[in-house]
Order: sequence, then structure tokens, then C-alpha cells
Amino acid sequence: MTLTKRASTAARAASFLAACAVALVSGTPYLYSTYANQLTTRLALTALQSNIVAAGVHYGLFLSGPLFGRLVDSRGPRTVGLLAAGLLMMGYAGLSLTYSGMFYSFGFFTAFLFLIFVGMGSQAGYMTSVSTNAHNFQSARGLAMGVPIACFGLSALLFAQINNHFYQDDTQAFLLLVAKVIGGTLLMSVLFLAVFPSELVDGPLDHESALGPASIGVGTGIGNVPISHTSNDHVHGSEEAEEHRRRTQERERLLHTVTGPHSPTTILPQPPLRGFRLFRTNRIAQLLMLSVLLLSGPCLMYVTNAGSIIRAIYRDHMDDPSIPPSEEEKIRLQQLQNFHVSLISLCSCLGRISVGLLSDLGKRGAGKWWGANRVAFLLYAGVCVWLGQAFGSTVKEIGDLTKVSTLVGLGYGSVFGVAPTIVSEWFGVHSFGSNWGWISIAPAVGGQFFNLVYGSLYDREARHEHTLECFGRECFHYSFVLGTCSSFLGALVLTYLLVLTRRSASRE
Repeated sequence: MTLTKRASTAARAASFLAACAVALVSGTPYLYSTYANQLTTRLALTALQSNIVAAGVHYGLFLSGPLFGRLVDSRGPRTVGLLAAGLLMMGYAGLSLTYSGMFYSFGFFTAFLFLIFVGMGSQAGYMTSVSTNAHNFQSARGLAMGVPIACFGLSALLFAQINNHFYQDDTQAFLLLVAKVIGGTLLMSVLFLAVFPSELVDGPLDHESALGPASIGVGTGIGNVPISHTSNDHVHGSEEAEEHRRRTQERERLLHTVTGPHSPTTILPQPPLRGFRLFRTNRIAQLLMLSVLLLSGPCLMYVTNAGSIIRAIYRDHMDDPSIPPSEEEKIRLQQLQNFHVSLISLCSCLGRISVGLLSDLGKRGAGKWWGANRVAFLLYAGVCVWLGQAFGSTVKEIGDLTKVSTLVGLGYGSVFGVAPTIVSEWFGVHSFGSNWGWISIAPAVGGQFFNLVYGSLYDREARHEHTLECFGRECFHYSFVLGTCSSFLGALVLTYLLVLTRRSASRE
């Protein structure tokens, strides 16, 4: 190995680690449950108002996807990484000041605004890390993207444990610490981020690169390539040629699925369909986006409201739930919140990294007994979410929430572990940021709908008890029932999508 090659490999590895560090401190929107009850109490918010405030982080996180996706495609990861640092520091510092009472009666509005900044900064950090690895590691893209995505899911666990051990009774100081740690880590990491020339797959072997971005997405928006096998002759039998062959066949099959069996076999380069136009005209993209919406909505409802669910069950088992909890009970509640946030985060991390690795293995086993379409792993995620929501509708004790947190964490993490890889492979890595940014809108819609439903049902039960708080399983039972129905529909959509892709594969 030459000195230049070693330097390039070391720089690529440093960029990979930096991308993982960016992701590790960017997944803090899922930390909200650890301080949601304290913020709600300090600002005297109802459950609906608390869910509206919480929706700010999801608005920022998901609705900013197209913006930062386009920026990372056009300006590169460092610019977007710096934006992430600024937005996250401003968001958490502002939340700390809001909690201190600096903004008085405007606390509801400022908390909502600063959580939007937190969400936007998290999306920018996510796009920075995932897009960097999507470009730099394409021969094992599922794993290369799965690791930073897993780190993103692990972020809440990291900060929840810091809160649990050092800041149980000082939420303001904790929020300020989060701002400092995130800012320092991001500013250091962006120095090492870089996009390198493709390993091989997007080199001369890949029509997508050889023809340029204009060749991606003809008519259907899928990365279409001319059907030709002569470019692989000189490397026949090599791993790189095999990977190229699999990718070419998959794109051809997807084109076949959407345009029908009588489509022309040779396709001329045309401007690509990407972003909004892709999801407006492409049936495969629409089904993928719909499935993400139906699965992510119930997950975000639970992630956001885990703290209030724990509180409702815990207070219901007290002798007199209407009496405010003692300091000892508040600490116990905080520990329970931190435990479930950590469990969700850990299971999300395991789901993200394992589904990336297994989907890579399944893809490489195409045609063999152990081969599997990546959509099958997305369906597995849907089943996990469905089971988690179904168990949630039967919860009576706090101990019952453990399996809910485990399954929802695994399912949610697996959705976002494999879906970005599917997008990059089906619709092209050159426009990955833009395309994934538009898919990110789906969780914003789903999460907002389910959070508003949860808040409304919770407040309705609280009014029956003539208080701002609700006690017992009635506070959340029907929300989980609705989540069970939604995730079941999501699994059905993915089953249909899996049948479509397998049917097209069988025509080969």
C-alpha cells in the first residue's frame, strides 16, 4: 500500500469516526421525555400544550429535512455540520433560560421555538453524518450508514445517564450542559469530515457515476441505467463486479415494476427526478413514504409521552393521587423516566445497527436461501412497532412498559436503520440528501397527529378528574389502540411493497 493510499484510508476512517461522533450528539430530540414533566410543571402546561411544545422538536427535525438534504448535497457536510452546532447550542441554551423563568409568561412560546431549533440542528447533524458515509462507503452501505444512525439513536441514552447520575434535581444546569457538550463535539468533528472519491461502486463500474447525476431517475424517478453487461467483463468474478451487477439488476427490476413489462430496455440519460417531483410521481416512493408515516407516528407518540405515561401509572398507585409527589417520589419518577428513555435509546441503537448489517448480508445473498430484500427488514420493523403498540394498550403496571419500550425502540430504530439505505440504493446516492429529506416529512406529519391525539385524550380524562393531571391507564389506552391500527396498516403497506419488488425480481 502506497503512502498516498494509506493517508487516504486514514482520512476516510477519521471522517467515519467524526460522522459517528456528530450523530452521537445529534439524536437528542428523543431526550425530551427525561425533562418533559419538569418543564411542563415549571411552565404550568396542560398535556395538550406539552405535546404542542414537544411537537416543535419534531417539526424542526423532520420538516427541515428537504432543506438540509439539499444543502448537504450542494455544499457538503462541513457547512451543514457547523449549522447543526449553532442551532443545537442555541436551542438548548434557550431551553435552559426558559426553564429558569427568564421569559416569564412567554415560556410556552419560547420553549416551542427553541425546541424547533433543537430539531433543526439534529436534522442537520443527522444529514451530515449519514450523507458523508453514504458517499464514502458504498460496498457495504447498510453497515456504513447503520453505525452513525445507531449512534444517533444512542444519543438519548448517553445524556439520560448523565442526567440520572449527576443532574436529577437540576434540570436547568443539565440543559446548559447538553448545549456545551453538543457544541464542543460538533465543532471538533467537522474538522475531520470529508467526502472522498467513491471506493469502486460509483467509479467506472457504476453507470450512475459514469453518466453523471443526470442519468438517475428517468420517468419513474428511480436510478435507471442502460442495460449493458460489457463493462463488467474485465472484472468478471470480482466482488466489485458482483456488487455492481446486483445494483444494476435491482434498479432495472424497480423500473420494470413501475413502468411495466413493455418499457424500452435502453434508456437515455435525462434530468433526474428527485425531491418533491419524485414523491409526487413515483408509486414505489409514495408507498415507502406512507409506510414510514404510519410506523413512525405511533413511535414518536410513545417516545414523546413516555414520561407522562409513567407518571399516570405511578400516581394511580398512590393512596391519594391528587396530593403532589414528595421529593423522594419525584426522584423515583425521574429515575423511571431515565430508565425507559435509556431503554428506548439502547434498543433503537441495536435495531439501527443490526438491521443495517443483516440487510447487507441479505442483499449479498440474493438468489440463495439466506438472501432477503431490504424491504423485508423494514417489514420486521413494522411488526415490532405493531407489537409494541398492542402491548401498550394492555399496560396496567409500570413494569409492563419494559416490553413496550423494548419493542418500540427496536422497531423505530430499525425503520430508520434500513429506510435511508433503501432510498440511497433505489433512487441514487447523488440525490440522497434531497430524497431522504422529503421522506423525513412523513414522521413530522405522523408524529404531530399522534401527539395531538394523545394530548387531547389525556386532557379529556384529566377534566373528568377535575385536575390538570390524569391518573390510570385510561389516560393512554385509546392512544395505543389507534397506534396499533396505524402500525398494522403500515405493515400491510410494506407487505404490498415487498410483493411488488419480489414479483419484479421473479421476472428476471
